Amino acid sequence: MDFRLPALGEGIESATVTAVLVKPGDAIKAGQPVLSVETDKAAMDVEADVEGTVEQILIKPGDKIPVGTPLLKYATAGKTESPKPAQPAKVERQKAEAPKAAEPKSQAPPSTANEKVEFRLPQLGEGIESATVTAVLVKLGDVVKNGQAVLSVETDKASMDVESDVEGVVEQIHIKPGGKLGIGSPIMTLTASAAGSAPPPPTTSNTPAKPAERSPDSAPPPAVFDGSRSHLATQAASENGTATATKTLIPAGPATRRLARELGVSLAEIKGTGRGSRVTLDDVKGFIREERKKVKESGGGFSGTVVNVFNLPPLPDFAKFGPVDVKDVAPIRQTIAKNLTIGWRTMPMVTQHDLADITELEAGRKRIVEGLPKGSPKITMTVLAIKACIAALKEYAHFNSSYDMNAGKLILKKYFHIGIAVDTERGLVVPVIKDADKKTIRDLATEVATLAEKARTGKLAIDEMRGGTFTITNLGGIGGTAFTPIVNYPEVAILGLSRSNLQPVVKEGQIVPRLMMPLSLTYDHRVIDGADGCRFTVRLVQLFSDPLRLLMET
Repeated sequence: MDFRLPALGEGIESATVTAVLVKPGDAIKAGQPVLSVETDKAAMDVEADVEGTVEQILIKPGDKIPVGTPLLKYATAGKTESPKPAQPAKVERQKAEAPKAAEPKSQAPPSTANEKVEFRLPQLGEGIESATVTAVLVKLGDVVKNGQAVLSVETDKASMDVESDVEGVVEQIHIKPGGKLGIGSPIMTLTASAAGSAPPPPTTSNTPAKPAERSPDSAPPPAVFDGSRSHLATQAASENGTATATKTLIPAGPATRRLARELGVSLAEIKGTGRGSRVTLDDVKGFIREERKKVKESGGGFSGTVVNVFNLPPLPDFAKFGPVDVKDVAPIRQTIAKNLTIGWRTMPMVTQHDLADITELEAGRKRIVEGLPKGSPKITMTVLAIKACIAALKEYAHFNSSYDMNAGKLILKKYFHIGIAVDTERGLVVPVIKDADKKTIRDLATEVATLAEKARTGKLAIDEMRGGTFTITNLGGIGGTAFTPIVNYPEVAILGLSRSNLQPVVKEGQIVPRLMMPLSLTYDHRVIDGADGCRFTVRLVQLFSDPLRLLMET
């Protein structure tokens, strides 16, 4: 029986083998990693979805293999029933976690004591397709309980612990720190406890299954992969129905999927006109034409899907001109690049510069810091900037908004969630301080310090980076006199702080040294006019220049 390369994530059609983790004669368990692969998005281990004995290895390190390619031949343990079509890891996981309901008689019985079960990487959050293992929290022989954290991972958005949804004794661990995993990748194989756990995944057929033809009125076919990486769409189960949660296929050929991926289009949004509702190249092109028409009618804004944002021409072969060094770009840097590109192409941005006299504010800040108990979070200029920005945002509500260009509406937010840009070794991240207007300066100092430390150690949760309404980025600790920060889409404004320095200033007819801090406010010109941009910075200058005014206003 063959074990084939399963679906590795949306848009991934092939992978390069980097290591084979088993050899002929090895006994493999469901959920055990059998090889490591690398795709254009991440590196990960591939886990077996059944248990048995390896008879033959069909691939070797360096091979580039498409989804559905046979990886190894194996003899299944015990049972001799005919093989069933393989399903992507995400489908298996969803079935295991679905509400309990009546099941067909042909379904495998629940796991019993001493039966091998496999735990795979579950969904980690919206838009997350892979993760890097930072720590393995269990070892061989450990008894794992349902809900127990078994490993720590880091994604391009956050760090988190992964909890097991099965119980048993750890028989084999298929991952190691530093390894990259795709959603559904095997993590470990366990011997099920007597209480039982999720049933093992179905066995794999010798040939890739193809989407079944069906009439428009017939029920959707079971979720299988056909080797050509059909896209999947979730179909939820009713609470009182007899079916568990399943996924239905969105069939499409490789060329169609490639075009959709290049144009940033999800096949789930396109109605297929081919045989068996298959999405064709013409369907994708027609969808793009309709999207462009909507964009034109709405005045040039985006209409749902981002179309052609990253459809860039290939770079020349620089090696022809001299020596080069090609390095992988970390996932977090790739995410930053995509988000900044979307923001830059979505909104016309203008940057307003000004200088704030912070002589008295800085002197007061230092006095407060010196009087704090040892080990207390420092009250930084970023903390004071949060207070100043909240006061200005309350006066200029449209700076605390998002613009829905398709609907022609401005969404004014009545809450103040302030994002703080933090420079880390892995790239820029923006944790968000929720309800900042309701917190004291000391509360803000504590939260800023906590979130900044989490950001630098890679332990920020996804929810700690969501929901921002306005962002502050402070480069004063590095240097510079001014810059043009890019708005953190879908917000409409961002404040940049540069290094303060002593400058000669005329004050009451005398030239005196004053500590001046440069402000750089970038805003979405579709929402904010230049006059209001200037008024906003002037208001900030007033608040920074007068500590008493800042305290009274906030």
